[in-house]
Amino acid sequence: MKPATTPAKRFVRQRGMGWDGLTTLLLSNLLLLATLGLSGLWWLRRVWRIARDTPYAGVEGDWVVVLGARLQDDQVAPGHARRLRRAAALYQADPRQRILLVGGRTGGRVSEAERGREWLLELGIPASRLAIEDQSLNTLDNLRNARQLLADLRERPFVLVSSRYHLARGQALARGLGLQPVLCAAEERLRRDPWTCWRLALEAYYLHWYAVGKTWSRWTGNRHSLARIT
Repeated sequence: MKPATTPAKRFVRQRGMGWDGLTTLLLSNLLLLATLGLSGLWWLRRVWRIARDTPYAGVEGDWVVVLGARLQDDQVAPGHARRLRRAAALYQADPRQRILLVGGRTGGRVSEAERGREWLLELGIPASRLAIEDQSLNTLDNLRNARQLLADLRERPFVLVSSRYHLARGQALARGLGLQPVLCAAEERLRRDPWTCWRLALEAYYLHWYAVGKTWSRWTGNRHSLARIT
């Protein structure tokens, strides 16, 4: 199994962050040091509770939005496959639902969304119930572009499907954009292996950074940053 990308390396890949992103990353790290990590632990507890408690069935919404994941050799990775299977199960439980797959090309020749669409077609989901957004490269852009693509997401709750470790960040970013996500976990239960623990900690780190950046942007009246995250 490949090691997770470090926060610093992943930051370098983010588009449009610039000096604002570097500044808030520095402030986030300084706050972690000043609080001896307690501010990060608060977020870790939140990430863990959402990962543990989110249901994997029985959720309702006109649209099911499936967050993408990096492909492996241009093929759907296991974690992405679990998200797609969950979306298929939701559709089979309620065929009135429509599915939006998000995610652009993150290193391969095909987008995450397009590969996910092909995957669901093979499971028997009708093409008429599927839509894709294939330009975004990270979770924030996934949700922002989905909001632009579908007017319904601005007005009504929708089901947001992702891996358990990723749900808290998806929820926070969606709410920051004025959306109303109803979370649905890809997996039936939260695993307690070292890999999952590392992912939970990493998500808490990202959420800490996001919260610090949002607060700093409001305090300083940074319209550029606020326009990106709200």
